[in-house]
Amino acid sequence: MTTTAVPASDDEDDRSSPAATSPAATSPAATSPAATSPAGPPSRAPVLRPDAAASVRLVAVAFGVTVVGTRLYLELTGYPQIGGGEYHLAHALWGGLLLLLGGLTALLWSDAWVPRVTAVCVGVGSGLFVDEVGKFITARNDYFTPLAAPIIYGVFLGVLGVSVLARRPEHVPETRPSRPALTRAEDLLLPRWAHRLLLITGSALLGLLSLVGLVVLVALWSSDPGVSIVLDDRVVPPGTRPPMLVVASAGEAVVGVLLVLAAGALALGRDRVGVRLCRAGLLVALAGVNVALGYLDAELVVSAVVVELALLVLAGRYRSRFVP
Repeated sequence: MTTTAVPASDDEDDRSSPAATSPAATSPAATSPAATSPAGPPSRAPVLRPDAAASVRLVAVAFGVTVVGTRLYLELTGYPQIGGGEYHLAHALWGGLLLLLGGLTALLWSDAWVPRVTAVCVGVGSGLFVDEVGKFITARNDYFTPLAAPIIYGVFLGVLGVSVLARRPEHVPETRPSRPALTRAEDLLLPRWAHRLLLITGSALLGLLSLVGLVVLVALWSSDPGVSIVLDDRVVPPGTRPPMLVVASAGEAVVGVLLVLAAGALALGRDRVGVRLCRAGLLVALAGVNVALGYLDAELVVSAVVVELALLVLAGRYRSRFVP
């Protein structure tokens, strides 16, 4: 009896072949590059919060109200010193404490109310701190130094500028809560004719007051010794032209012309032109003229800012309600 050798089948060769169990067959190099390619580094670009603009606007409002309220309180109470004797607890210290609390709040919690609370703490705290900038920039700790008001106002404008830059792009709608009750009350209490009349009156009065700057400018350049200019209980020497006074007077003249023209356009029914002129005049006053004016008279610029902001809001609401 004879026997013959039967060769192994192809399947058995494949199973028993060293190549079938070789580490190279299961090595990462044998897999698809797309499946094993490492993910790219995470983006380090800052991500804008959906409510960033509203939060920064709240900081600006809290800052402005704090500075105005603090100055008014100190003026009415005769600038008291908290602490007495050797120690004086300046309100800049309370401002620093609020800044710390606002930062800790933002780091500790992530609830929906946290951005608003943080914005108020930052606005009030920075307002209390920056209000005393005069003490920090002068060797004699002069709270009333003329340079303090422009610095405070510059910080305020800077925060407002950040709020403008933080607005979301137009193609991304910003979620805003509906305010039907407020809209109905506005429609009831302030119809179009009343809103226009209020806007015309405010623009005309503020424009005529601002045109005083033109009178001051003419008086400065006339060099008439019989003409005296009194500013904040100080008499400007005849024949002199203080640069800040010249800048403030020229700016006020421009603002006055724009606001008077705005009142005339609104009275003639040219709403679009009137609102544009009104907003242009107010923005010139808020963004430029008040900086020079604050150097000359800090109390005057506080009143001017409050009135101008109120008129700017009034013009903005008129545009959104009635101007297509």
